[in-house]
Amino acid sequence: MQLKKYITALAISAVLTPSLVLAQTTKLDVGEGVSVNVKNEGPLKIAFFSEGANNSAMQASIDGAKRAAEELGWQIDVFDGKFDAVTQLNQLQNALNRNYDAWVLKAVEGNTMCNIATKDAPEKGVLVVVSVLSICGRGANEGEALWSPGTLAYVGGAETPKAFFQVLDRMGHENPGPQKLGVFTGPELNPITKNHDAALNKFQAKYPEIKVVAVARTDYSTPSALEKAGPMVQANRDITLYYTAFSNLAKGLAPVLEQAGLAGKVKIYDNGATAWAMDAIKDGTITVSSANRLGSNAYNAVMAIDRARKGEKLPRAIGDLGDPLVDGEPPADPYLIDAGNVANYKPEVE
Repeated sequence: MQLKKYITALAISAVLTPSLVLAQTTKLDVGEGVSVNVKNEGPLKIAFFSEGANNSAMQASIDGAKRAAEELGWQIDVFDGKFDAVTQLNQLQNALNRNYDAWVLKAVEGNTMCNIATKDAPEKGVLVVVSVLSICGRGANEGEALWSPGTLAYVGGAETPKAFFQVLDRMGHENPGPQKLGVFTGPELNPITKNHDAALNKFQAKYPEIKVVAVARTDYSTPSALEKAGPMVQANRDITLYYTAFSNLAKGLAPVLEQAGLAGKVKIYDNGATAWAMDAIKDGTITVSSANRLGSNAYNAVMAIDRARKGEKLPRAIGDLGDPLVDGEPPADPYLIDAGNVANYKPEVE
């Protein structure tokens, strides 16, 4: 009799367990008829894949993701891609077998990470949010077109060609006539760098009288910019304008210009609006910078996972501050920072 009751209990358990499991998860649509089941209660285990960790921008991003995970009580593991696509791809492949509930991905190179993020991860039941660096060849897009099917959402928008062009357009408008321009940008394959390049191409078409005479590729760090600035400045003392793809690069350029006796004689138009750049705007070293909210971006990328699992219908493209990203609108207000509004801007990156 006891054996019969035991067998009956096992049979009931076998029937109920699948329903019980489904009741504890939320089915989230990631596009093209694919969905991922995520626990709707309790802590999640997530992976945050950073393209690098060697500069203040990357650290601000990592700190933002950690802050969100701490508030939610989640476990978060951070992976440094070291600006190397092969390294990061190996990290993603290894992570597929480590029982993560979700990933936040900042891709070193968007095409390399496409299949694993949009196909392999959802097949393994891993929810993916793409942050800042769009994947699958969508990096030059705007608005919702930055989202890649297979992922929950894209969070960013301040790093698109249209966004970067705002700085360049301001430079061209404020400096009419023949000029020589020096450019400091990032690794050639990096999606952000490609967007800077696209914005620069558009700028050159609109302002043909401003000639690009030198381009330095860096890893977006100050030491890298300092190393490249010396030869560029020495060989091109007639440069009148500089465009820096991130404030860390302007920070490396500025002392070289000062040593060469060119401080105050050239203008720097910058992206990133770091704490250093805010001081540089106040003292005239930098003319204009663009707002960088990487801490908020990573924070809201993690929070998007929690919002979705609680039943909120998210837009496919989310701005750095957590609001829907709309093509054609400024990524955040204010986006361009100059002497007129610098006192009211709070930088997120040192």
